[in-house]
Amino acid sequence: MTQSEVEVALERYRNEIGSLKHRMDEVQRIVDAVHSLAQQMVAQTAEIKHLGQAVGEVKKDVAELKEKPGTRWESLITGLIGAAAGAIGAIFFR
Repeated sequence: MTQSEVEVALERYRNEIGSLKHRMDEVQRIVDAVHSLAQQMVAQTAEIKHLGQAVGEVKKDVAELKEKPGTRWESLITGLIGAAAGAIGAIFFR
């Protein structure tokens, strides 16, 4: 191989290496973007988990609020029956 052939071959290799470096820079940017997305997904997953727990608590509170009127009516009915039984007992035991 002559000196000029070696210089031509080296120049081709330099161009190829430059092209490969440019491609690797692009790949690195893509990898960084994917890593950033993965971190965002972790944060969103934690937020969704917290949101799910909050929804569970709200459902529990709503269920308790639904039960309160029924409990109040039961207490009122029990009180009225007790008062009526007491009045009837008072009338009979006089």
